[in-house]
Amino acid sequence: MASGAVQLDPNIGASGGSQAGAPVSSYRIVSNAQADKARNDELYAFRSAVAAAEAQPGQQSAKPAPPPLLRIVTIGAIALAAIALLVLAFFALPSLPTLGKQKPTALYIDLGNRRFDQAGLSGRLIVRWQDKAAYDLYLDPVDQQDAGGFQALAENPSHPLSVVIRLLDASGVVACDKEIDFPGPTQPGSRPDATQVLMPKTTAAGDTIRDMAGSDGQIAEINTSGPLPCPLKAYQRIAAWDFATNFPTSAEQEKEAREGIARGSATGSRSSRFASGWRLSAVHFQHLSAAIEGDDVIVGDNPGRGTVDTNSGHEFQMGAGGALSSEWQIFPSAIHFRCEKTGICTLTRYSSHSILQARLVR
Repeated sequence: MASGAVQLDPNIGASGGSQAGAPVSSYRIVSNAQADKARNDELYAFRSAVAAAEAQPGQQSAKPAPPPLLRIVTIGAIALAAIALLVLAFFALPSLPTLGKQKPTALYIDLGNRRFDQAGLSGRLIVRWQDKAAYDLYLDPVDQQDAGGFQALAENPSHPLSVVIRLLDASGVVACDKEIDFPGPTQPGSRPDATQVLMPKTTAAGDTIRDMAGSDGQIAEINTSGPLPCPLKAYQRIAAWDFATNFPTSAEQEKEAREGIARGSATGSRSSRFASGWRLSAVHFQHLSAAIEGDDVIVGDNPGRGTVDTNSGHEFQMGAGGALSSEWQIFPSAIHFRCEKTGICTLTRYSSHSILQARLVR
């Protein structure tokens, strides 16, 4: 219904004295200008607010500023977090390429020297990894005054010798160990051939034992090498080592040396004198950068040194058996020789099927 309309009762007669009759509906619009204006202003008041906002687009409602102390704390926290991230990135980024990769296995570890004072021995151990673990052990006397006893023991020990090496981790726990059994002694009273002493010997366990001569011709060092029963994880833990042995004491070694010399003098045979002369003579053996092989002619010998000389200038030190063999005392004698890097050689005469072991002097 329109605003301001007044409804009249139909039973009331029309003005002007009209007679009452059929009901007549009649409306009259009563205008109230001030009320209409108030209602319109109230209804459309939002338009003026929108117009005012459009007239000032650059103005935004201001937010209450945070307290100065809170703002300083927030900025400081953000700065510290940024510095921490930079430091972390500096130290962490170089290691990212190695993340997830296994530590490479050292192919060669020199574990240095250890001593076993009861026997007057010093040992140096090197371990290697080439699909499996292996070792190189070098034994020599601590005191060079014991060199004579050490040589006598190496030539012909009085009892079977063994060495036990223990591989330790950084905390001293045994990662793995190895027992090396040396070849047994020769028959009592016998003396081994000089060059046979220097030949490598292989044990039943696959270890190789070499007697290494020094510059004076005497055995100065024993080298053993072979497999090491260490799985990869145990090998990677190796950090140190120690060893023990049933080698005789220094006093016992010296006693064996004196007894060995006495046995050689008592026999009085040319063979024993030859061997003893080899042991005491100052002969320097050659170590080669590579194996050599060739043909030559023996033109003479030196019984005092136990050596033979060749036409090309080589000098070989031969064992007592070779020196006493009649066929090897006929000169000139054509030979074929082959020498390994250790200076150990094999000599073959063309007129004989016999093969002799010798050491290359020059």
